[in-house]
Amino acid sequence: MAIVVTLSLTACTEDPEITTGSIAGTVTSSSGGTEPLSGVTVSILSSGQSTTTGSDGAFTFTNLQAGSYSLQFSKSGYNTNSRTVNVIAGQSYRCDVQMSKVSQEADIVINPSSLNFGTTQTDLSVTIRNNGNITADWSLDLGNNHWLSVSQTGGSIQANKTQSITFTVNRDFLSETKTVVVNLQTFGNSYPIHISCAPRNTTSEMTIDPTELNFGTNLNEKTFTIRNTGKNALDWSVSNLQSDAISLSADKGVVVGGGSSVITVTLDREKFTGTLSTSFLITDGIKDQEVSVTANVSGSGNDNPNNTDSFVVRNGILAYFPFNGNFDDISGNDVYGFGSPDPTFTDGVTAGSQAISFSKVKENAFVVNHGLIDSRSMTISFWIKDISEGNIFHVTSSNKNDGGEEMMTFTYRDGHLKYVVSRYCNHYTFDSTGNFTHKKIDDGEWHHVALVSDYNKINYAAATTSLYIDGRLMDTVTENINPFSEGESSNKHYGTGTKFILGGSGVPSMQLAHMRVYDARQLSADEIKTIYEAKQ
Repeated sequence: MAIVVTLSLTACTEDPEITTGSIAGTVTSSSGGTEPLSGVTVSILSSGQSTTTGSDGAFTFTNLQAGSYSLQFSKSGYNTNSRTVNVIAGQSYRCDVQMSKVSQEADIVINPSSLNFGTTQTDLSVTIRNNGNITADWSLDLGNNHWLSVSQTGGSIQANKTQSITFTVNRDFLSETKTVVVNLQTFGNSYPIHISCAPRNTTSEMTIDPTELNFGTNLNEKTFTIRNTGKNALDWSVSNLQSDAISLSADKGVVVGGGSSVITVTLDREKFTGTLSTSFLITDGIKDQEVSVTANVSGSGNDNPNNTDSFVVRNGILAYFPFNGNFDDISGNDVYGFGSPDPTFTDGVTAGSQAISFSKVKENAFVVNHGLIDSRSMTISFWIKDISEGNIFHVTSSNKNDGGEEMMTFTYRDGHLKYVVSRYCNHYTFDSTGNFTHKKIDDGEWHHVALVSDYNKINYAAATTSLYIDGRLMDTVTENINPFSEGESSNKHYGTGTKFILGGSGVPSMQLAHMRVYDARQLSADEIKTIYEAKQ
């Protein structure tokens, strides 16, 4: 009887209900067909569960409740993939996935793409920007141009980073004006850089008329004339054409001695809104002549100071901070600056624009972690209003001998602006160095200020700096700097800048707008006047 009972109990026991299932699969590379892909992170988005594929590309999730699951597949260098699967109790769902590699490319932009050394410039720079998603190795071939050298003939530039290279000319090897193209090679592509240079004391025989083209609200075509006042043929070309809203009937040509050529500029009004203010350059290898172009849509207002199509004199610009409610650089070089502590914003130079306001009490500062104006040939300009006495800007140096780290200081004291370059003069001879004579600027009005500075070219063993106010030359000062010390890493000034600080300790109360920096160009008087007249 005991045996019968035992058998009956066994026969009545039911199998447990199966409520879970599983997912299994293999990840392969689409470029390799069936090649397993290891190191892929496979995640269940709803629960956060994840696993990583091994050398066989396989993955498994077990004990999953029946239902719908979203899977995500990710691996560095590959495009993320996803799948949605339905798990059925008691079954294993097969989920095989192929992943494709991220397209790797280097998108290179060179600014400016042309350099004109004229008869006096010795060093000019271009900025290379990699807008791609991979580090790019690049190289430069200067050819047989022995009069031309460069700070580096090759290098690497990371994705979304910039790099500057400086070209130098030696006119001892030049007997005639040269215009050449050197190519930057990267990722199988070639990017041309046009370079022109003239021997010393060469005179340009090119004139342009007019240099300002205003299309108003309804014109679509205007012309300008290139004249050759000399006897020999004149080669000219167009560069730095910044807006695709304008096109020219020719971008290069030859004008016979005593002759002229008429060029037609066509405006495409479908390619801009509001106000267009742009420019381009005509060069004959000796001088650059800027031609400005303006146009309006009927009923439009003033230029937007943050519109990158709206500013003049672009050639060689490193940074342009309008300070129109933010600290953005609109030059296209993405120079980063920040407030510390943040200055406030106030009404700007033109209606609807803004400027930054500095307080002597709060010691506001605008900081760029870059020497910015630390160059042997540079221009900095800005608009200023309601200034009191104090330190407008300075550069800190990695060298701290000669009394401290401050150099390239620009201050306003006793009704006068002054610019002092070296650490030594800033510490020991500050009162007697760099004093400008100029018109009154503390009269409650906006004034445009520009500094144009050169080292060791205009005057041997000296920094020569000219001050312009409201488009006119006010004064030029010199400061002796030992060229032999500049060749010693522990003593030099140029090339040691670590920060540019606008304001900070000892800042005057002031309002400031439209700060521009050209780190390898001394702007001409005409270019400075153009910026002033554009109120930029």
